[in-house]
Amino acid sequence: MGGKSGPSNNQMVQFEMQQAQEAKDKENKRQARLDQGKGVIDTMFGNRNFGDDFYDKYRTAELDYTMPQLTEQFTEAKRGAENDLARAGLLRSGAAGWVQGKLTNQMGVNEAGIRAKADTDTSELRKSIAAQQQQAYNQLYQTEDPTVAANTASSSVANAQLAQPNVGALDAMFKPIAIGLGSAIAPVYGASETNRALNASSGRGQGSLSTTG
Repeated sequence: MGGKSGPSNNQMVQFEMQQAQEAKDKENKRQARLDQGKGVIDTMFGNRNFGDDFYDKYRTAELDYTMPQLTEQFTEAKRGAENDLARAGLLRSGAAGWVQGKLTNQMGVNEAGIRAKADTDTSELRKSIAAQQQQAYNQLYQTEDPTVAANTASSSVANAQLAQPNVGALDAMFKPIAIGLGSAIAPVYGASETNRALNASSGRGQGSLSTTG
């Protein structure tokens, strides 16, 4: 009795080799699409759009908004302190230098805080943009479509480039130095000399100078 013979071993080997080659070709094409999409994403999120200049500009924009406000408050605080010292007859005294030192110290602390916040905000922007880049990668790996991923990345990049610092009016940054009875200036300037100056300017009897700050 005869019958149909099955495929020979050689045919089976050739078939398996063909399937393996097709699978390899398919994977190569898939990897090429992913590489293409990743290259586009990396370019969009790279130094051309988000280099150090971009982040420096963001940080500078925040400082350009906040530092003039701080300087204005410092000027007003100095003017107010000088007026108070003048009324107390202490404008040309050692007390005036002490008050100036206190205000200058507050200025240094406040400026350092403002600059630190600008650095933190800029770092957060870097993290946000890195997260958007990762989202573009995720979409690429999910869809394996470089065009879709590139379109999403392009939209994210356009929005990120419009980012502006979230800043507003500064709160009061300088503690008032009130010149009056019981002053902290008195030990620095000399209690008796301070009281004489105050008494001379106010016409009062025995008293003292006081500050807060």
